[in-house]
Amino acid sequence: GYETTNSGHKIQFIHLPQECTIKIFTVTGELVTTLDHDDRFFSTRWWNLRSGNNQNGPEVAPGLYIYVVETQAPENLKHIGKFVVVR
Repeated sequence: GYETTNSGHKIQFIHLPQECTIKIFTVTGELVTTLDHDDRFFSTRWWNLRSGNNQNGPEVAPGLYIYVVETQAPENLKHIGKFVVVR
């Protein structure tokens, strides 16, 4: 139930700060998409595995992806992680 919806697969970023930006990159450093999160009640953000340039097109290719979660001033915190898309 957490992996699929009527519109396809998705993943969830959890334990996010109230306000942050999530940038997702390929392992070669190409920006796939940018997600904004601003919610004081929920610390999660879903992503539908589609690139920022093609939100209605096919899902991203299988492979390793890097994500960066950044907050704004005054904290300027940054967390870097990775995940794999497997088909």
